[in-house]
Parts: sequence; C-alpha cells; structure tokens
Amino acid sequence: MMQRPEKTCAGRTPMSAENRCSRVVIADDHPSVLVGFARLLQSSCDIVARVPNGEQAVDAVLRHRPDVLIVDLMMPDLDGLEVCRRVKQLVPETAVIIVTAFDDTHVQTVAMEAGAAAFVPKHSAAGALERTVQRLVAERQRQA
Repeated sequence: MMQRPEKTCAGRTPMSAENRCSRVVIADDHPSVLVGFARLLQSSCDIVARVPNGEQAVDAVLRHRPDVLIVDLMMPDLDGLEVCRRVKQLVPETAVIIVTAFDDTHVQTVAMEAGAAAFVPKHSAAGALERTVQRLVAERQRQA
C-alpha cells in the first residue's frame, strides 16, 4: 500500500522540517479581515483556525498548538493583549503577532510587554504579515 505524501500548504510536499508550513491561528472580530489574512497567508501557511473573539483564540491555540497566533488588538470578550498574556502563559512556544489599526509606539510597547513577538499595523499587513510569520517561525526552528 502506497502512502500519500504529507499535504502541506498550497499542495506542496515537504522536503525537510525547514520546508514545513507554519501552522497559524487568526483571530479578528471583522470577518473580512479574517478572510483577507487567510488569503494572504494561504500559500505559505497552514491556517488551522479563524476565530472572531479572544476566548475562541485562546481555545484554538490550546487545541491546535500553532506556530503563530495573529490576533487583533481590539476584540470582544478578551482583547488582544489579554489573549497574548494567556497564550504566552499556556503555550509559550506559540509566537503572537498583534495586529491593529493603531500605528502607535505606545501601543507597540504595551503589546511587546504583554509577550507579543511582533506588532503589525493593519495598514501595512499585506507586505509585512507574511514576512513576519516566516521570520518568527525561522527563529523558532533555530532555537529548537
């Protein structure tokens, strides 16, 4: 019986651990942002969950153990900062990227203090988000 190659993002087959797709959870209370980020990342990442609030973000991270959580700063239930704090306490190996419409150095500082690995303003997300995910995953692989 022939085994199927492991399915990865964009239908590619992994050659090595470095070629493995990043597992990503996206959390944002705006459905269009969830869809947009998923489309932006689908060719390079395995989107394991898209959720509309903070509580579900924490649950999805616990269930899927992703490499990266992308979370909006302002969301119902739990805001992105509290989600980040909880995730870093429960699943510290998951890198957290906080995205927000507020491009403010104070907000960025608070996000990093909460444990975020990166801060990406939404207006620059199209170019920066995929590069940031790739950088964080590469850093994690070097540390392993």
